[in-house]
Amino acid sequence: MINQVDQIIQHILKKKEENIKKKLLLVSFDSCIIKYIQRKYTKEFSASNKTVIIYTIEKFLEKISGLSLSHIDYILLFFFEILKKKNSVLAKNFNDFLKWAPNILNDFHDLDINLIKLKSFFSYIISTEKIKEWNPNILEIEKKNFFFWEEIYKIYYILQCQLLKKGKAYFGMLFRISFLKLRNFFSKNRNIQIVFFLTKSHFVNECEKKFINKMIQLNQESLLIYNLFSSNNKKKKNLFLKKNYYDFFIQKKYEPISKKILHLEKIKIISVSKEIEQIHIVEKIISRLIKNGKKPHKIIIMLGDNYLSIPLFHSLKKITGVHLSIMNYPFKFLPIHSTFYSIFQLLLRKEKFKNFHKEDIMRILSDGYIQKIFLRKKLLLEIFNTKNLDFISESMINKYLSKNDLEIIFKIQTNKTKKCIIGIISFIKLLKTFFFLFPEKHLLELKFLSVLEIYMKKMKILVRKTKNSFFLGIKDVFNLYQQFINTEKIQYKQPHPQGLSMIGFMDPYFGDFETTIITSVNEGIIPPDKKKYNTFIPLDIRKKLNLPIFQENEEIYQHHLINILQTSKNVYLIYKNQPDELNSGEKSRFIYQIEMNCNNFTTEKKENIPLFISKRSPIVIKKTESIIRRLDELSRHGFSPSSIHLYNCNPLLFYYKKIIGLKNPEEISFKQKIGKIVHKILEILYKPIKGRLLTIDFINTIKKDYEFTTKKFLLEEETQTTFLPYPKGRKMLLLSIVKTYIKNFISWDEKLIQKGHQIFMKELEYSISTELEDIRFQKVNLYGIIDRIDEFDGTTRIIDYKIGIQKLKRFHISLNKIANIFHDPNHVNIMQLLIYVYLWFKSSKFVGYKEKPPIIGIVSPEKGVENSILTTPIIFKKTMNISYKNYVENFFPHLVNRIFEILDPKIPIIENTNFSDF
Repeated sequence: MINQVDQIIQHILKKKEENIKKKLLLVSFDSCIIKYIQRKYTKEFSASNKTVIIYTIEKFLEKISGLSLSHIDYILLFFFEILKKKNSVLAKNFNDFLKWAPNILNDFHDLDINLIKLKSFFSYIISTEKIKEWNPNILEIEKKNFFFWEEIYKIYYILQCQLLKKGKAYFGMLFRISFLKLRNFFSKNRNIQIVFFLTKSHFVNECEKKFINKMIQLNQESLLIYNLFSSNNKKKKNLFLKKNYYDFFIQKKYEPISKKILHLEKIKIISVSKEIEQIHIVEKIISRLIKNGKKPHKIIIMLGDNYLSIPLFHSLKKITGVHLSIMNYPFKFLPIHSTFYSIFQLLLRKEKFKNFHKEDIMRILSDGYIQKIFLRKKLLLEIFNTKNLDFISESMINKYLSKNDLEIIFKIQTNKTKKCIIGIISFIKLLKTFFFLFPEKHLLELKFLSVLEIYMKKMKILVRKTKNSFFLGIKDVFNLYQQFINTEKIQYKQPHPQGLSMIGFMDPYFGDFETTIITSVNEGIIPPDKKKYNTFIPLDIRKKLNLPIFQENEEIYQHHLINILQTSKNVYLIYKNQPDELNSGEKSRFIYQIEMNCNNFTTEKKENIPLFISKRSPIVIKKTESIIRRLDELSRHGFSPSSIHLYNCNPLLFYYKKIIGLKNPEEISFKQKIGKIVHKILEILYKPIKGRLLTIDFINTIKKDYEFTTKKFLLEEETQTTFLPYPKGRKMLLLSIVKTYIKNFISWDEKLIQKGHQIFMKELEYSISTELEDIRFQKVNLYGIIDRIDEFDGTTRIIDYKIGIQKLKRFHISLNKIANIFHDPNHVNIMQLLIYVYLWFKSSKFVGYKEKPPIIGIVSPEKGVENSILTTPIIFKKTMNISYKNYVENFFPHLVNRIFEILDPKIPIIENTNFSDF
């Protein structure tokens, strides 16, 4: 690609003298190309007799429209100021405004960039709203004096008008104004030649297509379009492409990756079990490549998850001869963001409870930056940790922090917005003073603080201009901080001609790379999980108007990956095979496609890589009175196998989720969703036979019905948006996977019946609970949902469906390992079944069946055997049957002990540092 750009530029510079008078405008949708041209050719253009101006697409639109592009945060603040002056009912206070304004600005952007006819759109959507609100009672209609879209219609034009007066615009508005002013632009600039550089790393969407079409219609002679991906560029006479630029438009047809579209020499697929192992593997690959003579500037690392940016950056610095060329740092992944987030949490709770919460104080005093800058000794941390209180007063804070600069945080007045902002700005300045002592070491922190300081000062101006009563103090400041942190990025660069490049997977890139290393090629990351589009425009209207919806994400990611695969000789795809809080642990569907359709790849599995990481002290939380009360509530409500498993994984996670009730913002994984759907469909299919014998006739019936039932269920779920909707390609993949599982589970039952076995269906998805019998507890309940209880040749079976492949054909439980089952998270499946057995023993519904012990087992796909289901029984003392007496003597004490450890006031909550994201 670099060679092609050089060839085009040289071709332009060598044109005949008659073209010298024409002003050249070089434009690209890809900012990397523009930066390359500016860096390499600015001096050469100055030395020539030609007038050459280089534009990114944003700057080109600014030139045409006469407006300047403003950041979304500025638009939001300006928007609120306008609404307050107009006394709009939609801006009663800033906190409420932030709940809807970012979404409506997204809608304004979509309407503008897609050149939607506004009068028709607003007329239609206002009519739709009025029909939905229609009431035959005339008095009720008269009472309703506010319709949302009528108000939005007014404020759209108010915002546009005020922004035009300021000469400002958001991107969609900039695009619409530029489109309308194109004719005027060409009439005023007759002596120009516009050169567009197109690449397949940037696909021209429908809006850009309209823009290019209009430029061709208005002044085709002034427009040159160069295809930097086409092999035709090797011939100078074929450089101009005025007909086939349509090749760049995004094709929405779903087509799996196949060897027909790949021409690279080698793909290597590597799986690891932990995040930190990805860093280790990348470091190892880079070291080996450099040792074998590969040049660093011919290697690019693409991060599927930008969370790896910082650790990878520090890891790669250790390799001799490697200079980092490009890095994109989202603010939300910088460690210093955690410091500010902790401060905001402290202040938010202080505003709510009028006192400081001990946990918030401990979190701040434990923060690395705080300790390094303000607390050279850990005395304060120890003092507050010994206080057996949930809340700490301001007077106590003053007692210990009166001579410490950190006091500035605790003195921020949370009920006054302006003073909140002033206090935070003062704290930012304190941090900057320290970081300026070592600017090279703290470049990222200084950039973060500088941008945040400017942002806070803009907020301060807004508060001064408007009435302070419109704001709600620390809540509004925190909401604006959240908006800021989710939209800002630091473009961190250390330009080096021989440097190694590292970028985000979807970031624009420019260069001729021989080796590409892509990390986190997992389902839910590449491509990402479906995310609800932040919009007020109903989905059916969006579809009618061809406005963007989430279905487009998958195609864009697939096209981008294909482009990467086609332009690199060697590609490493690294994915994680174990789930955690950040990653599904499931390889991307794109890897599945490569494995199914291509033969030029190798796979490698890295297990238990020895890592030398400095151990940090675990977080320890003593059980206060409020924690003990909450545990008492949990015990009365009931413990489930999943809650005990959560504690086994990491007691700190149990504390966050079960005790203080923090919700997990991440969606469940694709694999978990498949499991939930399979369970539901099996319940629907087998429900008619509940309480009866399973017969071949019934099996034949559900074999005919399961495809229809599956499609119907998925359609209903799509409507309810419980698990779905999904992009088209993923929906097809989901349907295929679910159908295969259902078919195989039905075939498993069919084979057993054909062999002469009798299966009597008792319960499906059976919810069951009981009270534990132990003198140490006042009242502790236990509950669970058993997938299936049946009678197999007269013996009760307790069955747990699993969609994951089982490696073992049976689980043997020895006496000396029973305690470990209720502690080790790796034994979750056995623990779950052993709890189900106890619940079954205690159920009044099955009293008559308890004389003969049940069989318990897992039913799951068999490893290495296509379309086969395996029953994995639990074996204890050489038998598959566990009697009630055996259970009470050997298993029950360990279950009780584990629950007692969770509830015991004397046992603190201690973080499991081995169970970390890294």
